[in-house]
Amino acid sequence: MPLLEVRGLVKQFHVSRREGIRTIRETVRAVDGIDLTIDGGETVGLVGESGCGKSTAGRTILRLLEPTAGTVALNGVDVLSLRGEELRDLRKDMGIVFQDPFAALDPRMMIGEIVAEPLRAHRLVRSRSERMAKAGELLTTVGLRSEFVSRYPHEFSGGQRQRIGIARAIATNPKLLILDEPISALDLSIRAQILNLLEELQAERGLSYLFIAHDLSVVRHLCDRVCVMYLGIIVEQGPSDVVFAAPKHPYTQALLASVPVADPAFRRERLPLEGDVPSPVAIPSGCRFRTRCPLSEDICARDTPLLRDLGNGQFAACHFAEPNSSVPASPDLPAGVTTIIPPSA
Repeated sequence: MPLLEVRGLVKQFHVSRREGIRTIRETVRAVDGIDLTIDGGETVGLVGESGCGKSTAGRTILRLLEPTAGTVALNGVDVLSLRGEELRDLRKDMGIVFQDPFAALDPRMMIGEIVAEPLRAHRLVRSRSERMAKAGELLTTVGLRSEFVSRYPHEFSGGQRQRIGIARAIATNPKLLILDEPISALDLSIRAQILNLLEELQAERGLSYLFIAHDLSVVRHLCDRVCVMYLGIIVEQGPSDVVFAAPKHPYTQALLASVPVADPAFRRERLPLEGDVPSPVAIPSGCRFRTRCPLSEDICARDTPLLRDLGNGQFAACHFAEPNSSVPASPDLPAGVTTIIPPSA
């Protein structure tokens, strides 16, 4: 049984806009029926362009946002059916690290109170002195000094604040962490330190991660499996090495082709994408990617492609995705490079 099992998860927002004297009510389909599983000790990456629904999906899984439909099970327990104390008890097994370390910490609270807030909320310690002692231990675990408990967030750098956020997230010894782009707001020199910390914590505590990110090279390094989202749905998923070596969906191919290559001697053959991401209020018929896809044909507007098993654990929602015969080995090529064009003379 997987640690986390998500089936048919839907999150819609209802918005209104004025058009002359009329009020138009519309539905934003932010997450539109995704399936996702995470095993114990596994890291699953969730990638896609801004606005595709990644962060909304993560927050809905934790019930920071209430889902419109679907099921979420943690260790076989239906998260969406719980209320009150039962939900509070289950939430000890889940945590989240937010994208912006500056906005995630209350500037009026001392670091010790911030880190120990989950302990107080779940009544895991009895006194303030116990909370501060435990907060000091957690700060030490993430590479900070225990005496920082008496300081305030404005006294720390972005990388230190993110370590504080991680300390808070692991305070209740959770089984699952949602990492919502935890390094995107950090300096490049700090990112590797945070990633190493996450790997160490996973090895020590047996944590499972849902890693939401834009940086595909980080996803390839850190994640066991990857799910690619586009306009509220998952269009491709599979083991990271398989998806990165042989992406099957045109959108995944375009994402990987956009990854910079640190070698001016090579040029990548890019898949041309036209137009902008459609509005989640007016989603195209059939394949959602067809309005930007260079391979689009009549069937793409007529029939909605479903995720198909292509072998090697890889699934893609594309009418033209070919099954895997074998996964090409490309150890010498950067992430996403499947075709190399020699430089012009």
